[in-house]
Amino acid sequence: MILMGTYTMPNDKTEAWKKCISDLVANPPTEGIKKWQTFSCSAECGYKGYNLIFTEKGKEDEALLEIAKTMFPFTQIEGTSWKLEPLMSVTDSLNVLEKNR
Repeated sequence: MILMGTYTMPNDKTEAWKKCISDLVANPPTEGIKKWQTFSCSAECGYKGYNLIFTEKGKEDEALLEIAKTMFPFTQIEGTSWKLEPLMSVTDSLNVLEKNR
């Protein structure tokens, strides 16, 4: 399973965010997670981040718990938001469309 996590953070919370990132780097999530890529850019609200998280087959539940534990400190920063969504490949999306005809 591939998940996309998006977050936003106000400009004035970078110190709190840096602390969370330092803790994350010291203790990266591993249970059920094959790969986690993070990207960020500036946004009207301050910063916006995109996370592509690849889970190990059969360990999706464990991965979801790890992600929740990992992101909880970030969600405690005032003004931030976090959203996690499952993704489908284009092939899977086309299969869904074909089955609904």
